[in-house]
Amino acid sequence: MYTFLIVILILLSFLLYLGFRALFENKHDRKNAFAVKFALDGLIRRNRLSISEIDTLGNKVIALDRKNNKLILVEHRNNVTWEKCLSLGQLESCKIKKEMDPLTGCAQIVIMELNFNSIEEPIYFTFYDKSSDRIHELRPRIRKANYWKNKIQHHMNRVKSGHRLEYVL
Repeated sequence: MYTFLIVILILLSFLLYLGFRALFENKHDRKNAFAVKFALDGLIRRNRLSISEIDTLGNKVIALDRKNNKLILVEHRNNVTWEKCLSLGQLESCKIKKEMDPLTGCAQIVIMELNFNSIEEPIYFTFYDKSSDRIHELRPRIRKANYWKNKIQHHMNRVKSGHRLEYVL
């Protein structure tokens, strides 16, 4: 009888621990999402942007403004929000880089490298980081990285050639 009560108490304490952990993780995620949204809204207002495409990757946002030919990057990490509004006209190259684990051959980090004419050092945007993202997110994040690379290169070439896209309804 006493062993049964002890087992029940241990199970209940374990379930309470998991419940509180899930509750506080969810609250932390909501705080990060609010910080990213607040930074993105401020960036849109300050630069008078018209977002045509946006993608949220946890505590990161990548967006495109076709009208003004701008790329928007926002990331919230360690209670600091990093935000950039970059001109596609000054973009020289866009590459996807993967750091592979030598033992498993699995990608550790998937990064987009953006090189600009006016900036000497490249700008990096992380699509996947093994230390903070789950392994099942790796393939979709690689696909998203390639999608954004193609989209950025398309708009970069369009801006450099001086053509404007026309939309037919």
